[in-house]
Amino acid sequence: MSPEAANLHEEAIDYDPLKSVLGRIVARSVTLRKLFYLALGVLFLRQWHVRAELARIVRARRAHIRGILDAGAGYGQYSYLLAKLFPEAKILAVDVKEEQIEDGRWFSEKVGQNNVEYTLGDLTQFRSENFADLAVSVDVMEHIEDDEAVFRNVFATLRTGGQFLIATPSAEKETVPGEEFHSVIGEHVRTGYTEHEFRAKITRAGFVVEKLRRTYTPVWGTLAWYILQRIPVRLLTISKLIVVIVVPWMIVLYPVAALCMAFDLLNSTSARGGGWLMVARKP
Repeated sequence: MSPEAANLHEEAIDYDPLKSVLGRIVARSVTLRKLFYLALGVLFLRQWHVRAELARIVRARRAHIRGILDAGAGYGQYSYLLAKLFPEAKILAVDVKEEQIEDGRWFSEKVGQNNVEYTLGDLTQFRSENFADLAVSVDVMEHIEDDEAVFRNVFATLRTGGQFLIATPSAEKETVPGEEFHSVIGEHVRTGYTEHEFRAKITRAGFVVEKLRRTYTPVWGTLAWYILQRIPVRLLTISKLIVVIVVPWMIVLYPVAALCMAFDLLNSTSARGGGWLMVARKP
């Protein structure tokens, strides 16, 4: 994100350099990439929520899902998961970064996931009319300024009855175009969505909201985030040598964090939380 896009809080962390390093390390190693995916699934609460929701969708609709859109594929961990959960479906993984697409193609070929197709594309412009019965977008919308264009394109890509699963941060106040905002994540173009803003934007695109719940709720989700992401990444941005402290920290405290994440999954009625999990349907 350009400096003009937002004025960041002085405590903001830029995750992009760390992501680039990790991406290069696991790029062309099947073993390291699988271990990386495993680590993401274990350490990140959002993945716990997404996997739980996908498990419910598998139980309810697996036989009816022929096409799936991974909107903002990134490292490809969700495309990999979706291909395993829905082996009979065609997975279309779209991302704006060419290196991510190339690495994803290489990995899919190596592990024999022939039902995954990686495509370079800008989600504000990309659509594949009536292709998908399910679309998934995790930690993507907070990076895209013209989010409503993405919602409209996903709507067009889904078939009637198709579902759109979104995981994204929440916010205390609505984003106003051109207004300054402060984020603890350096590459975000918005802090997140208020409930009103999120519902309004998704319904303007034509969707009906089936489920909307908070994630990273107080106290459990917030504590897990501090233990496994906020504090370790903050330390690593100071010096990579601090990894000798960060690794033991995460190993020792992981049981506490895992228990917190389990409680966060169970806390389905919280009115507060740092994230959203939405399931919307194309009527």
